[in-house]
Amino acid sequence: MKKCLLALLLASSFASAAPLDDLAGGQVGRIEYASITPPSRWEYVREFKKNTTAAVVTGDLVMPKTINGKVGAVVLMHGSIGVTPAQYSVWVKELNEAGYAAFVVDSFKPRGIDQTDTNQGQLDVAASVADGFYALKLLATHPQIDSKRIAIMGFSRGGAVTYESYWDSARRPIIKDDLKFAAQIAVYPGGCTVRTRLDRGNTNNVPMLALLGGKDVGHGGVQNCTDLYKNVNEKSGANVKWKIYPNAYHAFDGFAKWHINPNAESAKNCSLEVFIDPKRAGLGEARNYKTGVVINGWDEWKAARKECIGKGRADGGDESVRREAVKDVLEFLKEMK
Repeated sequence: MKKCLLALLLASSFASAAPLDDLAGGQVGRIEYASITPPSRWEYVREFKKNTTAAVVTGDLVMPKTINGKVGAVVLMHGSIGVTPAQYSVWVKELNEAGYAAFVVDSFKPRGIDQTDTNQGQLDVAASVADGFYALKLLATHPQIDSKRIAIMGFSRGGAVTYESYWDSARRPIIKDDLKFAAQIAVYPGGCTVRTRLDRGNTNNVPMLALLGGKDVGHGGVQNCTDLYKNVNEKSGANVKWKIYPNAYHAFDGFAKWHINPNAESAKNCSLEVFIDPKRAGLGEARNYKTGVVINGWDEWKAARKECIGKGRADGGDESVRREAVKDVLEFLKEMK
């Protein structure tokens, strides 16, 4: 672990003096690049720029030691506590050893945010979605990276980012041509009980893999996620696969022992979804997906969300699950074409 982090810090000493819009020089290490901070998914997908501000975020690009021709790459999107040691000592290490470049995005620190675990309202998920797509555009210019073999992988909140970035309506505000992620990997993702539905009119069908902890009830349990994935596969032509690790908790790839995080926001009691139409104003079609009760307008939506959001989540790393997840991810990445 220490050697991996030391190598990254040494590489990061070559950080750019200004945000980069291409990596034609083959840059590695800490890279600053331009993004945006939309206040909501609605304003993001509708490209309503009045309240959207410019941002500069960072990513750590770590290349494999041996490179023969162009390599695939994985954009890593962190969760609500920010970038974790596991992203470097587990995922960057394993991806590099398998021949992939890894780009660890930090959506928080450059915006002056430490964590959103206790207050998700600090930064809308749309900002991290934008960060992911700008990262894709940037990596596609690197002379040693295959632009057609770039995946996105996210953890917890970053898993929600990964899921939402699957849809055409999330890609179009940033990318106007045919460039897209070749695969998506959502690890113990959020967003399954307060569902932002961007999938209507979707044409994307690249493979997506969701890795779920069977005991991860802080986000509502795996049933809510698998029901959602079945729905978008059937209704929106998606290609979502999933695997459940029966005894795994939230953050199963981490190193912390099992513990209760009492202050973490939890949506486990929610069952809300809203279909956002990029071409129409207003909230969009919204409902309680379990009861079928229709939600009319912003006030009812905000009230329903406020009522169901609670506190408390159990987290716990598991070495055996971590090893299995690494194996599953590397096997899945072979599907990138």
